[in-house]
Amino acid sequence: MVAMFGDDRGNDETSSISEAGRDRAIGRLSGEFVSPVLETVFTWERLPETLRHARLLMIGSAILNTLFLASDWRFHGTPHFFVAVPARLVTIILAIACLFVLGRIRTPRAAAMTMAAWMAINGVAVGALVTSHSSIALFVVVMLPMIYYLVTPTRFDVVVGGGVLCSVAMFIGYGEYAASPTTAGGLALALVMLNCALVLVVSRANRLERLQWLAARSERRIAAELAESRETLERMFAASPIPLVVTDRDSGRVVKANTACAGLLGRDPLTDGGTLEPFYVAPGDRDQLVAMIDRDGQIGDVEMEIRVTDGTLRTVLIKANAVSMPQGRRIMAGMIDITDRKAVERSLEWLASTDALTGLPNRHSFMSSGKLAIAIAARSSAPLSLLMLDLDHFKQINDTWGHQMGDRALQAFAELCLDHLRDDDIVGRLGGEEFGILLPGCDAETALAAADRFREAIEHIAVDPEGDGPCLTASIGVTVIQDDEADLERAIARADRALYEAKRLGRNRAVLASVPAAARVSALN
Repeated sequence: MVAMFGDDRGNDETSSISEAGRDRAIGRLSGEFVSPVLETVFTWERLPETLRHARLLMIGSAILNTLFLASDWRFHGTPHFFVAVPARLVTIILAIACLFVLGRIRTPRAAAMTMAAWMAINGVAVGALVTSHSSIALFVVVMLPMIYYLVTPTRFDVVVGGGVLCSVAMFIGYGEYAASPTTAGGLALALVMLNCALVLVVSRANRLERLQWLAARSERRIAAELAESRETLERMFAASPIPLVVTDRDSGRVVKANTACAGLLGRDPLTDGGTLEPFYVAPGDRDQLVAMIDRDGQIGDVEMEIRVTDGTLRTVLIKANAVSMPQGRRIMAGMIDITDRKAVERSLEWLASTDALTGLPNRHSFMSSGKLAIAIAARSSAPLSLLMLDLDHFKQINDTWGHQMGDRALQAFAELCLDHLRDDDIVGRLGGEEFGILLPGCDAETALAAADRFREAIEHIAVDPEGDGPCLTASIGVTVIQDDEADLERAIARADRALYEAKRLGRNRAVLASVPAAARVSALN
């Protein structure tokens, strides 16, 4: 795995990201991973599903060919009978044999070789069957290559090789070149076109399957990291003394409480009536807990807010079990104060979604908010526009005034965004000096006008309060989210093209990327 993804701490971060991207690259034609290591990992993980699929294919082949064997008796008394029946028996025996072998295969290579052998032998046998030159035989000539391409679960090279060889066997076996030379060329061309189309279908299916696998793998890794983080926090809190309290199930009277419980609540719950009612925020909180215990026999990891003696609210994690005692049914509960942990989680969520330098949402947060904004706009049938903004000559600012001044420029721009944008507008730093802005309710003309106003406001940003700093300008690409777009990817691509056009035309201007008409430009006079 280290060889796959790289773990050289001395490498530059950008180089590591680039190498990881190359490792995950997918072949243009095959749709398989370019990295042999990653492709091997993928095939090993998918081996059980591949074998299950292959066994189903063999079972289906055996059953269908057995049914066709009965129909082959219609050739009895003809020379083709002595070709059809043996060939059909070969396909049946071959399917059963492969089914037996697949049940004992333990490696992807063995599975691929088994499927290759089945495709080759089965193709030759069926090639003999279509020598009847019947209308059903013509159907098989077209259908079998499709089955090879679309149903056979194996490597791309094996599928394509098997499909091409099958088509050749079908063409030769059908004998159209001998029966009707004038139409043989048409049949050959049709088979070539069929193979080309099926190669594209298999390539696309392979690509989608691997992209889904990568996404699922990333999701599992992230989930594991989050679970590990949560478990670590839980252990840290569990290491401290846990407040415990035992109450009577029917009356709610506190039977016993430990010192940690008194420390959490601010006083001993056995005093002042010996009940927990004063600590519940809502009157029905205890009834809900009791109902859960009556239904499940226990309470596991239920979060609840309580009000302690000084009036402050604390969030606790409750675990409880019902215990039958001689004095009656008791509820024994443990409470862990997770108020600080919840604050940390909120802080971590903020850090994970916010750019540290500018305080604006980062790319991930902006893209997530964009999906939600698109869904809201779709439900309300309201327009939604996107601005892609890039600060002009930003590298020159860093080189001339230093990176500290560049950072101040980015922070000043962020403050401008907060001052000039509406409450429902969405802004995010996408990387470097590039920013994205979503304008709900704005059509193309309104968005272009807003971009021009915003661009003019950028010109008046005072990066250096002493007046010696750089002057900022920005190039802006504008586009409108289309009805068939569920995320921002295509819109960003359009706006980026418009942004590059703005830079090409001299910077400090906004360019509207029309869909599908040519871009409209709003430039400085």
